[in-house]
Amino acid sequence: MSIMAKYARIFWAEPTDGDVAARNKSVENLRAQFGALDSRKAIEVAAALVDALAGGKIPPDLSKTIEKAISDESPAFQMSGHEQQGIVCAAVAALDLARNAAVNGNGWAAPDAMAAALWSGLALQNPIDRAPVEVLRTDLLDACRHRVSAVSRQARARHDVPDVGKLTIPEAEPAGPRAQTAYKRATEPVIKALKDNAELDREEIDFLWWALGDHSELFDCPLGKKAVFSRAIAVGMEGASKLRRLPSDGHRHVVLRQIGESELLALAGLVEKLGEDKAQLAQGFAGTWATAYPSVFPLISALPADAKLRESAVSLDARDWGARALLEGAIVRLEDKLGGTT
Repeated sequence: MSIMAKYARIFWAEPTDGDVAARNKSVENLRAQFGALDSRKAIEVAAALVDALAGGKIPPDLSKTIEKAISDESPAFQMSGHEQQGIVCAAVAALDLARNAAVNGNGWAAPDAMAAALWSGLALQNPIDRAPVEVLRTDLLDACRHRVSAVSRQARARHDVPDVGKLTIPEAEPAGPRAQTAYKRATEPVIKALKDNAELDREEIDFLWWALGDHSELFDCPLGKKAVFSRAIAVGMEGASKLRRLPSDGHRHVVLRQIGESELLALAGLVEKLGEDKAQLAQGFAGTWATAYPSVFPLISALPADAKLRESAVSLDARDWGARALLEGAIVRLEDKLGGTT
């Protein structure tokens, strides 16, 4: 199936089969490059795509990558004057990656980090006036949200613990390097399965003990003493700090179980409503790498006293703002803990 057939008309009035085939190959090239990134770079690319879809400029390094992927199939192509075509191809590559990349290991490879970052950034983005581009943006948002949901389940699957493998130790050197290598090879799968399962058990224990406490670590007081929006942001961030994988629907339900109905607020209104609580909510993120990507972390980036708010007309209730705090906090938590390990 041709993934570019649906989106080629964004920049071509009447695309030919050859046009679409060439762009399919370029998208395949970009998808492979995006999938090979480390998780931090994947977040950086996601931030650039969020900004670009909203009308911003593509950073020079990413622009060169996109231009080469397209010009390899269409030598006459140049990004200058054709930026939208490049942005669309890159966004479609990210879409294809989110939909089709396999889920492996701890669920924090480049496709997973990019999907989480794109979901976070696109969900608080104003709709795009041009309908075909908005269709692409919505398709990308939905694909990334679905991937995060799938990864959150699959990455928490417990491993069956295998039997110790066949161990062959040379009689002449029972304690030599060959014996040590044989022992490691025989026991490594068992140890890995036990360690992975233990990590997931620890996540469950830490998360549930925190949930049972009904006490805010950020504010050092019972959660019920804080106003609903401050409470929602606090529980989202604190819940995220206990996670070792991307948050699932179950984690979100537990985190928000005591957050009731509220008014709808856009980002600017939320920041005003938080008042003096902003300072404590911002403490864990002040000066961290996350603040360099406000398009991916619009809530976290809005908390410092000198923050420049991103424009967003998207209004959410307290529960949805709490869910956003959980997602943004989890991305930071997993990148700090797992970045570079997958």
